[in-house]
Amino acid sequence: IGDFFYHLTITILVAAALVFLLMAFKEQYPILKNQQELEDLQSNVETKKTNDNPHINWKKLKRINQDIIAWIKVPGTKIDYPILQGKEWNKYLHKNYEGDYSYAGSIFIQPGATFDDNHLIIYGHNMRVKSMFGSLHDFESENFYKKHNKIYLYQPGKTIKCTIYSVYDCLDKSATYLTDFSDDENDNKWVDWLTMTVNNNAYYPIKKKPAEKDRIITLSTCSGKQKGDSYRFVVHSLVTDTVIYEE
Repeated sequence: IGDFFYHLTITILVAAALVFLLMAFKEQYPILKNQQELEDLQSNVETKKTNDNPHINWKKLKRINQDIIAWIKVPGTKIDYPILQGKEWNKYLHKNYEGDYSYAGSIFIQPGATFDDNHLIIYGHNMRVKSMFGSLHDFESENFYKKHNKIYLYQPGKTIKCTIYSVYDCLDKSATYLTDFSDDENDNKWVDWLTMTVNNNAYYPIKKKPAEKDRIITLSTCSGKQKGDSYRFVVHSLVTDTVIYEE
């Protein structure tokens, strides 16, 4: 009887382990598949991997999806993805670059936003395998920031270079997400907002600060379970240079 219960217990434990592994695989497979598809896309449309000009085949991207309007690369992270812009709010929150359902979604900007705005927000999910904007959390480390503090944004014939200047957590409906400064003629809303982003910097001191003339590009993702669902992790950067070139 003792041997019977021993073998029964082992069988149950093995079966439970197999069920757990199957559930974990079922959860992670779509995320890993999405990342592999994006890596395949990178190799398919980039003919030369340089930070200043990766020679992206924009015609090929547009044939895939007209909503692909730019590309983002953050050296030192997995972030090397197309940026999409739909006509509906949050359209690509759970859709891939082809427009099909994907829990991991895409990197995207909201309708009406442009790369010429004073403040542009780029959104992406915080995936546990560090895909999409999951690796933004690497910037919680000062040592990482000192080695990697540049962001590159690509559009046809244009490279926008940015330098990170502020990193912190905030509520998803906080002033951080303000993008309309149209009534700034009557007050100092823009300057006050810039000051706020500097003062909120939380993880380590950063000397570089934006000026009133600067344009700001913010990368936004979820903070994670420790902070709660209402919190977001943001990385603010200022545009330092725009390079124009012929395709």
